Amino acid sequence: MEYRPFVVVHAPDDRGLRAVSVRGKVVGKAWSRRELLRLLRRAGLPKDPDLDDRARVLWLEDPDCWPDRPWRRRAEGAVMVLGLGASAAVLFRVGAVDVFQALAYGWRVLGIVLLLAALAEVIGIVAVFDYWGKRSVRYSGEGVLLGVITVTATTFMFLIVQIQGGDYTPYLWLWVFLLLWCGWAFRALSRRKAWRSVPHPRRFAVGVVVSAAVGAASASYSAMYVPYATPVNVPFATSFGTPVLNARRTVLHVPAHVTFRNSGSITIYVVGTLWSVSGLPSTFVNQGNGVSDWKNDLTHGNSTLRHERFSPSRMLGTGVFVDAGSRLDPGDDFSQDFTVQVPLSADLGRVRVQAQVSYIRADRCKLGNSYASSIQYSWNPDSPKHEHVRDAPDWVAAPGDEFFRYESRLYHSSEVLNITRAPDYAAMWWVLPKWNDQAGFAKGDTDPYMTVDISRAPEGKETLSESEQEPYGMKTMWSGTDQTVDQLLKKAGK
Repeated sequence: MEYRPFVVVHAPDDRGLRAVSVRGKVVGKAWSRRELLRLLRRAGLPKDPDLDDRARVLWLEDPDCWPDRPWRRRAEGAVMVLGLGASAAVLFRVGAVDVFQALAYGWRVLGIVLLLAALAEVIGIVAVFDYWGKRSVRYSGEGVLLGVITVTATTFMFLIVQIQGGDYTPYLWLWVFLLLWCGWAFRALSRRKAWRSVPHPRRFAVGVVVSAAVGAASASYSAMYVPYATPVNVPFATSFGTPVLNARRTVLHVPAHVTFRNSGSITIYVVGTLWSVSGLPSTFVNQGNGVSDWKNDLTHGNSTLRHERFSPSRMLGTGVFVDAGSRLDPGDDFSQDFTVQVPLSADLGRVRVQAQVSYIRADRCKLGNSYASSIQYSWNPDSPKHEHVRDAPDWVAAPGDEFFRYESRLYHSSEVLNITRAPDYAAMWWVLPKWNDQAGFAKGDTDPYMTVDISRAPEGKETLSESEQEPYGMKTMWSGTDQTVDQLLKKAGK
C-alpha cells in the first residue's frame, strides 16, 4: 500500500500567512495556494498533489481563505525602502565628503556619525524584505524600527540647520518628504508592534536619545564653538626702509615693506591684496587751514593737518603682494619689500604707503578651486594697445575705469552646510579709476583701490548682512604710513 504523508494547513495568522505541517513538522508558511504547492514540493510530495484529498490534507480553515493582499503588502514595503534609501543616499554622500574634506575636525567626526547612521538605514532596508516577508529573522522588525528612528533624527538635524540658516535649497523638499514619511512609517510599524521583541523598549529609547544628545553636543562643540572661539592672528603692517639718493641726487629710491604673516593656528585664504605708494604735493600754511580745507582733506582721506595744504596726489607705485586665492598656513610669511622712485623735482611734500588685504578663515569656508584662475580684465590682454573692452558694475567703478576681477563660489566647512545653504560667491575687484573733477588725485593719474564682497549671484552686488557673512570669517584689513620727503632725505643722508 502506497504511503501518503499527512499535510495540515493551519488557519491564517494576522498577516494572512498559513503555516504548513507535513507529518507533524512545520515546513514553512504560505501566502497563497501557489506558495503552498511550492512548499509541499520542497517537502518531498508529488509535483501536483490533490489538495482536496481529505485523506492527505487537513484544512484547519476554509481552503479558499487567503487574506493576504500581496500588492498592498509589497507597495507598503516599497515605500518603506524608498524612505530609508533616500535618507541613506544623502547620509552616505554627506558623510563621505565630510570625513575626507571637511575643514574642521568636528565636522569630520560628524561625517563618521552620518556614515554609521547611513549603515543603520541600510540594515533597515535589508530588514524590510524580511519583515514584510516571512519574518524568518527574529529582530527584523527592530532593524526596520532602528532605521526609521535614524531617518527621523537625521532629518530633524538637517531641517533645523536649514531653518537656522534661513536659506532655500531643493533639499528642503526632501526633508519635508522624509518627515511625512517618518510619520507614516511609525504608524505602519505601530500597527505591527515592531518593538515587541525589544527586551527593554523604554531603556532602548532612552539610550538612543541620550546617545544622540551627547553626540550632537560633542559635534556642535568641536565643529561650531571651537572654530568660532579661536582667533586669527595675522600681523599686518606697512613701513619704510632706508631710502637712497641716486648719484645725480634727483631721485630718491624709497623701499617700503608690507608685513603679512600667519602667527596663529588658523589657516586663511587670501581673497585679495593691494599695495600703493603715492606722493602728496604740499605747501606750508603759516596761518593754518580753514574749515573748507579740513573738509576737503577729510573727503579725500581720513586726516587733515592744520598747517599743511595738500594738492591732488600722484601714484608712485602699486600692485599686489600676495596672489589672490593663496593659502596662508600657520607659520607662513608672505611679507614683501618693494622700492619706488620719488622724483625730487616734483615738489612732493610727503610719501604715503598703504596696503590692504582681505581673507577668509579656512576652518569656516573655502574658495572654489577656480578662484585663482578666474581673473578677468577690463582690457584686452592679448592686444598690444590693451583696449578697454568691459566696464565693471556701476556699484564697483565708473564707466571706463580699468580693473581686474577674481570670483568663485564659497564652500562651507561641511557638506551638511553646503546642502542646507544657498550658494554664495566671493569676488575681488581691483580698480584703476580715471580722473574726474571730484577725484583726489592729479589729472592723468590714478589712485587704485580694492573692493571685496560676498553675494548670492556671480558678479552680484553684496546682498548679505554682516551676520550672514560672519560664518565665512571674512575680514579686510588696512595699514598705512607716511613720511615727509625731508625725513626721507635725512635718512638717506645718514
